Amino acid sequence: MEKQKPLFDMCMIMEELVSFYELDTTLNILAKNITEQMGVKGCTIRLLDEKTRTLKIVAAHGVSKTYLEKGPVLIDEHPVDKVVLSGECVKTKDVLKEPHLLYPAEAQKEGLKSVMSCPLTVKGKAIGVIRVFTSEPHDFTKEEIQRLKVLASIGGLLIDRARIWNQMQTLIEVSRSISSTLSLNEVLAKIVENAAKAFGFKAASIRLLNAEKKTLEIKATYGLSEKYLKKGPIEVEKSPIDMECIKGNPVINSDVSQDGRLQYLEEIIKEGIRAILSVPLSIRGTVFGVLRVYTSNPYSFTPTEIDFISALASSGAIAIENARLYEHIKSEYEELTKDVWKWYDWGKRFPKF
Repeated sequence: MEKQKPLFDMCMIMEELVSFYELDTTLNILAKNITEQMGVKGCTIRLLDEKTRTLKIVAAHGVSKTYLEKGPVLIDEHPVDKVVLSGECVKTKDVLKEPHLLYPAEAQKEGLKSVMSCPLTVKGKAIGVIRVFTSEPHDFTKEEIQRLKVLASIGGLLIDRARIWNQMQTLIEVSRSISSTLSLNEVLAKIVENAAKAFGFKAASIRLLNAEKKTLEIKATYGLSEKYLKKGPIEVEKSPIDMECIKGNPVINSDVSQDGRLQYLEEIIKEGIRAILSVPLSIRGTVFGVLRVYTSNPYSFTPTEIDFISALASSGAIAIENARLYEHIKSEYEELTKDVWKWYDWGKRFPKF
């Protein structure tokens, strides 16, 4: 019976975890279960932010808030995490003897002795790192390593499910938000804010097409400086990425410094932009603008991110069209009202029927 207990425990963990969809809740339950199942002092879960090249803490159990707030974990400064993110588990019997430990004083104060780090993967791609800590020197066994790998695999599946659920909820909320107003400026502002915040992008913007001038005019931004916005007009014929986008296709600039299709490269780099995703805004096959999101590091946008921003653009395009129609009708009504009052002595004498 004792040999069957780990399998029973795994079933109990899964039963508890599948009841939740929220990412934060799921990960904190996972961290608690890993700590208890592994019999360790504590556990942390960090997810990879490729845009900033950091591992961000998202859940923990058994370690203090002070330790968690010790500082950022920069991947390029921590070779151990590079190895873990390549797909390997790494164990360290004495963390204070680890030459690449980022925060030795904080680890000593927290009472950490040994640590094991294991990759969190989704569909074969590393998305984060799970760490377990002990308060006494411990040489993790093959069985313990395998156990953490299994728990990490469960975590990866649940994170993927929670992310999909979160994205669906975000799209629903965005749709509700931009449908709640017929003010064009409010609609545009809500689209760019949600586009930037959905995946933690540096910034976002919307440019609408001026067919007569053959330019893309800035209409809404989030996270961009005034100086950058005044860099000059975007002339479609001089911007290959926008010519492609106007045809109805998403355009990716994974590293702007290596991309010769950009019209204002120097200004883009000065703004701290390193990667750009541009998607078309269109109604019934006619493109009338471009929604862009920006990152502060070279970055390969994932299919999920491209699909999400494209879906947001589609929803936003309908809201923009509705707002435009409303403002057009409102303007015509106001003009008609003015004319009626003019016909009848500026409102002093009313018409007789």
